[in-house]
Amino acid sequence: MKASRRYVSPKREAQAAATREAILQAFAEQLSSPDRTTLSPSEAARSAGISVRTVHMHFPTADDQIIALAEWFDSRFYPEGIQVAQGPDDLARYFREVHERALRWPLTRALTSAGSPVWREVRQRRRAERLDAIRRSVAAIGAPRQATEEAAAMLLSMSGADFTWTMYDYGLPIDWIPDAIARTVRLIVDDLQAAAERRQRRHSAG
Repeated sequence: MKASRRYVSPKREAQAAATREAILQAFAEQLSSPDRTTLSPSEAARSAGISVRTVHMHFPTADDQIIALAEWFDSRFYPEGIQVAQGPDDLARYFREVHERALRWPLTRALTSAGSPVWREVRQRRRAERLDAIRRSVAAIGAPRQATEEAAAMLLSMSGADFTWTMYDYGLPIDWIPDAIARTVRLIVDDLQAAAERRQRRHSAG
């Protein structure tokens, strides 16, 4: 007896993808509100012109909504994907690339000023792997603890679009910002590597 094959309708799949996209866009718009603490499926349904049941069919739980939004934002901010920092000497490249791509989306500006708890959770999910790669790259230099922690804190604070737009607000042209950030990262890394070398010389002398 032959096993039955599920019929796949390209039209139906395209409609489902369009519906999912409309829901995620509606959720993304909600994040621009600074007082937003949860996502609203009913608001998303009204915005997308669908039923609340359809929203829950695509995203059954709040966690599903957060995870899908994190992936949705990254697919737009970084459509070609992005390689996390591969070590200390790769940090400048990583920072330049991240900020170049983020600046292509004006939505990043609205989101940096939103500050809602739900956006912070989406952002945390999006950036977890990349931030861990920054920490590992800094730790790999082998500098003293205080210098390492100071450098890591500085680099992590520079990793988001909020840092980019602050530089713009202080008068730096947008097309200069990624290079300026990359040069600053290089200076921090150079300083940390010099501290690691001094530490090694002291140990060798002792």
